[in-house]
Amino acid sequence: MDVREFENIMKSDIEEVFTNILAEHNYLFPISARSRSGAEISDYLEDSFVEYLNNHPHIRIYNPKGAPKGATKNPYDFCFNYKCEEYNYDDLIWGDIKATKFSYADSNPDLGTPEKIIKFIMDGHFYLMFVFLEYDATEDNQTKFRPFDDGRYVHCQFLKDINHTVRINPKPQFQVNINEPEEYRTREEFLELFYVKYQESIDRIIEKQTKKKAELDSRFDDLGKRLLIYAKKITEGKQ
Repeated sequence: MDVREFENIMKSDIEEVFTNILAEHNYLFPISARSRSGAEISDYLEDSFVEYLNNHPHIRIYNPKGAPKGATKNPYDFCFNYKCEEYNYDDLIWGDIKATKFSYADSNPDLGTPEKIIKFIMDGHFYLMFVFLEYDATEDNQTKFRPFDDGRYVHCQFLKDINHTVRINPKPQFQVNINEPEEYRTREEFLELFYVKYQESIDRIIEKQTKKKAELDSRFDDLGKRLLIYAKKITEGKQ
């Protein structure tokens, strides 16, 4: 088994789990389908992921967990261990759920911080998987999941295969248009892309801050002049 076949099997396994979860709910969740309902949907799916695998043990997926409740910033929405004997693989996988309202399908979601990925790799792991879904509102404002153009309700994608148009924004977070197709690359090629994108992000920040620094004297000169005018106005008001 080669690495690409192994990765496709893992994505297919997770897609099947989430598709079965949606089917069990008739593709309908009792959650208000607002434009910003993604976090609530993710919470619901995290719990469902763990419950489903506890009730339906999988030959390759084990130890499923949802994000810790009550924490404001979690490195994953769900995680699991994945064992594939044919590839001699057994490791921790992190997963992020990205549910997008159909009318906002041209969105650019945040996909994780660079330092989170660096730490994950330095801790001896690699694969971070995104689970993409689309939803819309029913007449009674519940969440109804929609199939993608290919008829599937769930798309799974590794961070390493993210479209080359990805950028790291000032937050900093990986960010890419949700409609951009995945692009297969090796783990080593991903590190090369990661390095370039992180460097570009840092360069943009430095350029912006350098410009701000260059403008600082002029801006504070203007502030000083404005303060003199303010002081004069107060003095004249006392007369």
